[in-house]
This record gives sequence, C-alpha cells and structure tokens, in this order.
Amino acid sequence: MLSVALSCPVHAQTILRSIDIADNDALTKREILNTLEFKPSSVFSPARLQQGMERLLALYHNNGYYFASVSVDSLVYSSDSSGVDIFMRVKEESRALIRSIGIEGNTVFTTEQIFREFDSRPGAVFLPSRLERDIDNLLASYEQSGYPLTKVSISDIRSRIDSSSSDLEIDLRVEEGELVRINEISVEGNTETKADVVVRETRLREGEPYNAEKIRTIPRKLNRLNIFSSVNEPELYMTSRGGGVLIRVEEGPANAFDGVLGYVPSSGGETGYFTGVVDVGMRNLFGTARKLNVRWQREDRFSQELFLKYVEPWVLGEPVNLGGSFFQRQQDTTYVRRTIELRTDLLVTENLSLGALYNHEVIVPSSSLVGQAVFNSSTITTGLEVRYDLRDDIVSPTSGILYRSDYRIGRKKIFGLPDTTSAKTRLTVQRFGMDVEWYLQTFERQVLALALHGREIRSDQIELSDLYRFGGATTMRGYRESQFVGSRVVWSNVEYRFSLARRSYVFGFFDTGYYYRPGDDAKGTASAQAVKYGYGIGLRVETALGNIGVSFALGEGDSFNQGKIHFGLMNEF
Repeated sequence: MLSVALSCPVHAQTILRSIDIADNDALTKREILNTLEFKPSSVFSPARLQQGMERLLALYHNNGYYFASVSVDSLVYSSDSSGVDIFMRVKEESRALIRSIGIEGNTVFTTEQIFREFDSRPGAVFLPSRLERDIDNLLASYEQSGYPLTKVSISDIRSRIDSSSSDLEIDLRVEEGELVRINEISVEGNTETKADVVVRETRLREGEPYNAEKIRTIPRKLNRLNIFSSVNEPELYMTSRGGGVLIRVEEGPANAFDGVLGYVPSSGGETGYFTGVVDVGMRNLFGTARKLNVRWQREDRFSQELFLKYVEPWVLGEPVNLGGSFFQRQQDTTYVRRTIELRTDLLVTENLSLGALYNHEVIVPSSSLVGQAVFNSSTITTGLEVRYDLRDDIVSPTSGILYRSDYRIGRKKIFGLPDTTSAKTRLTVQRFGMDVEWYLQTFERQVLALALHGREIRSDQIELSDLYRFGGATTMRGYRESQFVGSRVVWSNVEYRFSLARRSYVFGFFDTGYYYRPGDDAKGTASAQAVKYGYGIGLRVETALGNIGVSFALGEGDSFNQGKIHFGLMNEF
C-alpha cells in the first residue's frame, strides 16, 4: 500500500530540497533514494513522486515484504513554493512466508511432480519473481510435452497476519488445453531449395507431439546449411487435423567464390612473390543441399594444390551423408602426392556426427630428383571421426564450441627401393587429429575466439611426404604458407573481435605453433623441434562485392617491413 499527497501550491518550478525517510530497516536510505530516482536540487513533481513510490513498493514486494506500505507524511513547501521538503514513512512489516500452495486443473503432471521442480515452497519467503519463474518453468515443461496452449494463473492469494508471522496461501490454476501433434509443416520463402529439404533438416516427424525446445532449435539447424540469409522463429498454427509449424526462410546465395592473394616480401637475396587461392563452392546443387567444392592453391614458386570434394546428404532419406574427395599436391621439385578419400557420416543428432573414412594415398617422386628424398609409395588407411558442433553460426559465430577428432590406421607399401637401402617396404601408419574452437561473447558486439589444433603421425619410418605442413593465413599467421613441417604439430589461434555488422568485424590475433620433425640416420638428418608465434591485426567486411578480409601479421623476430599481408574476397553469387 502507498499513500501520497498530490496537491501542492502552484509554482512554475519546484526544487526538491531534502527527503527524510523514517522506519526503514530492510533497505538503506541510499537504496530507497536510488529507487525513487529523486535527488536534492532536482525538479519535483507529484507525478514523479507517485511513480517512484510505486517502484519502491514493488522493490519491497520482490524482496519478500508483501505487506509493506509506503506513505508521505508531509510535503513542506517554502514560502514562495520554489522548494519542497519530503517526509516519508515506510512500514515494512515482516517478510511474508508461504503457508501453502494449492494447484488445480493439472492432469498431465501430478501435483507432486510439479512441486518437485518448484523453488517456491511452504515455509519459504514469498518472492513474486521466484513464483513467476516457477510458473514459466512449468509452462516450458508443458510445451515440451505437447501442450503449448497451456495457461497457468494465480487464482487467489490469501493472507494471514498475526503477532508472530505473516503467511500467504497461494492457489494456482492450470488450463492444459489439448495435446498438439505436428501434422503439417509449411515452408515459405524458399525459391530454389526444395521444401522437403527444409523439412528434412528440422528432424520433425509427422504426428509427433509438439516440443517447444525442439522447435526453437530449427533456425540454428537451418542456418548451418549456409544456404539461407535468415530463418525466422517457427510459428505454431492450428488446423482441423491438429497442429502445424510454419517455417519462413530467406534464401541467400548458395554458391561462393573465395579468392585470396598474398605477398611474401623479398628476403635473403630472393625477390618477393605472390601466393594465391581460388576456392569455388556450391552448397545447394539442384536445391537439394548437395555440396561441391573445387579449390586451387599456390604457396610458392614451385608448390601448388588441387582439391575436389562432393557431399551427398541424407542418402535414401536417412540421416547419413556420403562424400568423396580428390587431393593433389605438387611439392616443389620433390614429389607429387595424390589422395582419394571416401567417407560416410552418421548424423546422430543435429550437433553430433560420427564418420567412417577410407583413404588411398600415392606418392610419386620427381624423375629429375637427385638423391632419394622420398620413395614411390602407396598407403591405404581407414578411420573414424567424431564431430560435435554447438556454434550459433558457421561463418561468423558469436558463441558455441566445435570439437572434431579423428583416428586413422593403415598399411604403407614402398616400391622400387634400391638394393643399398635398409628401409622397410611395408609399414603400419597411424594418424591422429584434433580441432577445438570456442567462441564467447564477452561484451555487446565483442567476441573472444579461441582455437586449438593438433596432428600426429606414427610409423617406424617417416618420410618427408608423410609430414604435416602448417603456417600461413589459415593456420599460424606471420609465416609463409606451409613453412613448417613435422610428424607432430600443434597450433593455437586467439582472436578478439569487435563486430561492425552481422558478418563484419575488426580483430587482433595471437597465434602460436609447435612442430617436431624426427631425424633420419640413413640420410644423416637430425631431429628438430621449435615453438613459434605470430601476431597482428585484421579486418573482415561484408560488402556488395562479397566478404572482404585483410590482415597484417608479424612472425617471431620480424621487423615491420617483414610482415605478411593477406587479402581475401569471398564473393557469393
């Protein structure tokens, strides 16, 4: 309860001179004044005072003082009404306790089940915000059980005040409505993508009970296809057959061209040179979410790569993807490496997938090579992969985690060994890989991005062609592309991003890397290992031409004029 005198002498502007508050104990005077939003020397009006007292009374109620009251004893004006002193009184009473909670109308859940999840209990202090939270959680339980039309209301609150306590008896009423089953799924806004592809990715089955939590995850599932520019929150509607879900999408460009140009400045008497990448990706062939990717990369004057990949999603309507890829690398004047890989991925959930891998790799040494750096070989491996993805966006995530790991084992055959060598012709090869990415929104429009990557190969005999290569724009910035090689490599990336738009941001970064390269007694080479780091700044901007990115990076010990500049254009069409 609150009481305030609203009449006052007429004056163009009355200044508040002081506020006196009596009988407050639970709240300090500073807390009360902050809630009233009145300060001495500020302009006074009865309407503002009324609003401030309502806020103060609500604060007392939210802290359990359900029977509190606030009143104004007097308003003392100066002789010319230009100033006023306020004298207020607070009657807090004792905190209200819950004597009992009753509920009626519930049939889906028993009363015991409902109260088991409530924080509001008999004997506890009555906090309106806590009871509201309990009601919201109860509604969420109903929504997840197929009753999205359920209503829960407070039908009555009865009070009992005596000399020793202040108790409340609370009655809740539940109107459950009917069980809603999803008998229809409608898609709007799709022009190229087939509606059944959208429905398939939602993982909704006709006739299943409505589940609010499952419905809320639909935009995230569809956004991961990277073929929609926006996906609205699904809407529930009712038909004569039951419930329906409406999904509105806006298609974005399903094809992408990614071009990257880098320049390595002159060093050690060698002139500078350009590097480059061309990456063409089609993410929605024939409107069916089939994917095709073609990639060409040149790292230096003599080394280049070619990569082709195709993915067939949801084979025979089941959550199983089939894919195949071809990779070829020309390593300067040393060898050519060709790899064919086949894989199948079981989509266990929208976040978790399990993959089975088959890989056939062939190494062809250069015929002009002087001295045998690598041998002609063929390696067949099989393996497993686990992938868990909780990112909110695969292009520019602001929250979530990505985890991926794989294990491969196989046999390597070496051909045409000279009689003078003691190298083995048949070897067991094991490969391990792991990638972890974590994104955290620290403040509004600011994101901390952390990544850790590791690779390792184990075998009795490791050749140059077996080693992992890293360094450059996509691994450890501040160094040339594939500058480091090792049988065991680890690198990390730390970025702090300041968002400019949905997919535009500036960032600073710090990369670290470690490699270990085993020695070879036959060739007279010693083992080597090192830890490196790189750092710099970058910018990625979404424009009419596409997503343009540029970064400037320095490696360990680099001067400013030895920095590496990378420029990229991702143009969607």
